Amino acid sequence: MNSRLNFIFVLGTVLLLVTSLQAQSNLPFADSAAWAKYKELDARRGEFSETGGRASRIQWSADGMTVHYTNGGETKSMKLDSQEIVPYLQGTDSADSLNDDSVTATRWGAGRAEQFVEAVSPDGKRKAVYRDFNILIESVDGSNPAKQLTTDGHERHRYGTCCWVYGEELYQAEAMWWSGDGKKLVFYEVIEEGMKDYYLTFDNTASYTRVEAVRYPKAGDLNPQINLLVYDLESGQSRRLDIPGEERQYLYKIRFAPDGRTLLVNRTNRHQDLLDVLAVNLDTGDLRTIVTETQPTWQDNSPEMRFLADGQRFVWETEANGWIHYQLRHIDGRLLNTLSDPLNYPCESIVLIDETAGWFYYSANSDANPYNAQLHRVKLDGTAHQRISSSPLNHTSFQIGPDHKYVVAVREAMDTPHQTVVYDCESGKEAASIATGDASVAAGEGIAPAELFSFLADDGKTEVWGWLKKPLNFDPAKKYPLVIDVYGGPTSRGLTNDWSPFDPLCTLGFLVAKVGNRGTTGRGKDFEAATYQRLGDADIADQASAVRYLTGRNYVDGSRVGIYGHSYGGYMSALGILKYPDVFQVAVSGAPVTDWRNYDTIYTERYMRTPQENSSGYNEGSCNTLAGNLKGKLLIVHGLIDDNVHPANTWQLAEALQNANKSFDMMIYPGFKHGIGSNYRMLVVEYLVRNLHGSTGDNGKIDPQ
Repeated sequence: MNSRLNFIFVLGTVLLLVTSLQAQSNLPFADSAAWAKYKELDARRGEFSETGGRASRIQWSADGMTVHYTNGGETKSMKLDSQEIVPYLQGTDSADSLNDDSVTATRWGAGRAEQFVEAVSPDGKRKAVYRDFNILIESVDGSNPAKQLTTDGHERHRYGTCCWVYGEELYQAEAMWWSGDGKKLVFYEVIEEGMKDYYLTFDNTASYTRVEAVRYPKAGDLNPQINLLVYDLESGQSRRLDIPGEERQYLYKIRFAPDGRTLLVNRTNRHQDLLDVLAVNLDTGDLRTIVTETQPTWQDNSPEMRFLADGQRFVWETEANGWIHYQLRHIDGRLLNTLSDPLNYPCESIVLIDETAGWFYYSANSDANPYNAQLHRVKLDGTAHQRISSSPLNHTSFQIGPDHKYVVAVREAMDTPHQTVVYDCESGKEAASIATGDASVAAGEGIAPAELFSFLADDGKTEVWGWLKKPLNFDPAKKYPLVIDVYGGPTSRGLTNDWSPFDPLCTLGFLVAKVGNRGTTGRGKDFEAATYQRLGDADIADQASAVRYLTGRNYVDGSRVGIYGHSYGGYMSALGILKYPDVFQVAVSGAPVTDWRNYDTIYTERYMRTPQENSSGYNEGSCNTLAGNLKGKLLIVHGLIDDNVHPANTWQLAEALQNANKSFDMMIYPGFKHGIGSNYRMLVVEYLVRNLHGSTGDNGKIDPQ
């Protein structure tokens, strides 16, 4: 066939598949008792997760001996000396605001991967505005004429905004920044000359479509040139800041230091293995490096940086030794001391910095179970380090007492409902129990506690963890189909060891599992970087190994295993059924990246480098090269106006499967971007039910056998 005829053939096949599957979705499952039960229990999911053991709105009395909290819709107080729980002691101290439902104001206006179009000056009198590719300053009340700062902007050379890839991958929602005194304005200049356009069609259900072009730099292609300019209101002049480095380096996370005069800039190279935090003097243009971090794989782009009250010292998050931990540093570049204990576990988050008392509190995955967060503290000078929480459960929601003698924490696990307890900070022993969860509501619906399991990866040494949720009224004498719920991408959280016993798919007679595969966070840099330059290798291998491990149990039917996910999870689903056709029989792949050459520079090259540098990694991680392996049932789903994972990913896989004479299913949603609404969820559920149970459950019953 010539290319034109081949295109017509492919398009016709796709349309036929879309029409066929759309017709299937009108079958009785949408009105079935099975789907009704699924929706009912899904809507009640919160009842099964919230068991009464989680106290909220926790506040301490001024003397640190009484805890005020809300539980079960009631406000209460516990006196630690007697452990007596009484109605809320209103009016006794600062806890009067316990029931305050005030909401912090939120800034609106920037959509996904976009930047705000206005920035108001600190005194509230002026605002910088991005308009028609240029930037101007207006008075907020309209009393003064606008001042045009730039005039030569156009579609490919803009001021006061940024670009899609910075917004999506560096979370850059701002592009204009006022100095603390409001006398200077820093703003982006973005130059996209020479970059290729990607075209999306909109109004796809209308008689005539329209086309929009986006500059979306794909792996190995030309990036935008990003510069920073500063406008001085007194002189009325703008100048470009001279920031040395690679020509198209990444400059992001722009903000002012606490003094309001020093500009802070994160700078990383294209490989993203080197990070500098720069301080720029806007009066002189002088630049100095505050801190530098490097990694042999990739460096986290935006480590935590939290200033103390003096505006000079700051807490810094580092992974220099392969485990996230905290340092105290000075803005002049000095390392003052290490705060967290840099042993073989990663820190999770900063809980509290009390400069008056000199304490620094943080959570860390320091338990034998790597998904159990524990509370630690250390003096700000790096001495007196201790772990406070002592229970082998996952701890969150810490509230430190005012005298640092006690702390309230919520703890839980996959098989343990929430408990709110008080720990003695000195001994680490439990001092009191405020609330204990009751799992009877879930049990009354036939919901068994979820199970946390572990197994060895295919390297024979790495312990990988997962959770398993069981069908309603689980009977170990029966055999059940298994469904893997997957995302699994780098920098994503693989697992959390929290009480969440129910997955709505369990209503339909499925075992449901989720696996914290290599490449996910919370397990240290070696674990996270196991997929470096090899996306689609160790990550999907761990999913397959989990299935092999679970099918060793008599009640798991290894001949009926499905996998589903969206975005990176869509990639993993498609890759799973193609790479391991004897492990997975059914897959639903939502908005998949089918070949990493199709995805953006910043994300892809962070983990894969460029296709020019790592062609074998790109080839081996491509779904398209494995199309001939398909044996089972594959459903591919995509939004036709997806500006994140472009529809071309699905078209390429469809063509590869057709060229390999493989039958598959497809559903295209004409009006949706990367997130898909409509009947997407029902479509996924129905596909799994139809192909793993062999029935749509029209009578409301799903027979596990």
